[in-house]
This record gives sequence, structure tokens and C-alpha cells, in this order.
Amino acid sequence: MILLISCANPKPRKPVAHTGRMDMSQSIAFNKQLNKDELNRIKAYIRRDSTHTYINSQRGFWYTYLAKNEKDTLSPKKGNEVVFLYDIKDLQGNEIYSEDTLGRKTYLVDQEDFMQGIQEGIKLMRINEKILFLLPSSKAYGVYGDQKKIAANTPLVVTLELITIRK
Repeated sequence: MILLISCANPKPRKPVAHTGRMDMSQSIAFNKQLNKDELNRIKAYIRRDSTHTYINSQRGFWYTYLAKNEKDTLSPKKGNEVVFLYDIKDLQGNEIYSEDTLGRKTYLVDQEDFMQGIQEGIKLMRINEKILFLLPSSKAYGVYGDQKKIAANTPLVVTLELITIRK
């Protein structure tokens, strides 16, 4: 008898409420604030650097020429192999990765995964040019960082020198 009564009416379980998760409106508000804060930090960096004129790329990052090549007109295109040197710093000027640590990088334009800001920025360059890029986190390593030295949502200063372009 006890066996029949205990199995007769199982009680339904209530759904588990998940707390601590953002809904879509909270996520949108968070990202808008993050973008605003990073933009303010980048603009402060630009104001502190009175020796250079920065260009807004209209692609979400800023850059300035440290060495400009006025002679050549060849810029990297999709499928070209480029060789470059670069280093990475934070907006306070602290070195994250040095040029010596990173070494020469060989990259197939628009055919390999790399920092989005650099993928876009390298196409603005000519051989022997050196450009300083100011990248918001969305154009750098984004919400994950690089899982080593670059934390999530970190805007970066990348200095890049284009060595060669091969078709």
C-alpha cells in the first residue's frame, strides 16, 4: 500500500531561476558604457601625446605615422604576404609584448586570423612605414584577452613597421 501511495502523484519540479546573468538590455548598456570609457581613455592618450597627429580611421581605431613612405604607392591587398615587426603596450605605456619577444611576423592579408584593428590597419601602410595604432578592445583581443598577458576588454597601443609586401 505504501508503495502505491508514494508513486501515485509525483510533484513537478519548479524551474531553476538563474541569477547573476545579464539580460539583453543590461548587456547592451554594459557594452555602450565600456565603449564610451575606452573612447575617453584613448582620447586622453591622444591629448597627452602632443608630438603626433592622430587620424580616426573610421573603422574604430586611431593611428599616427612614426615614419611615412611618400615614394611608394603599393599597399597590402587581400592575399599578399606581408612581413612586419610590432610591439604591444597598454594605454599607460607599459610594455606587454616587445618587438624582440614577438619577432618578425609573416601574415597573409585577410586570410589569417589576427587582431582585427591590425588586419584593417596594415592595409593602410606602405613598405618601410611605421605606424602607432590605438586599438579599442573590440579591435584588439576583445572580451577574452589573449589568455596570457592581455586581460579582457583591454585597449592597446600597437607600433607596427611594415618590412615587405609579397604578391
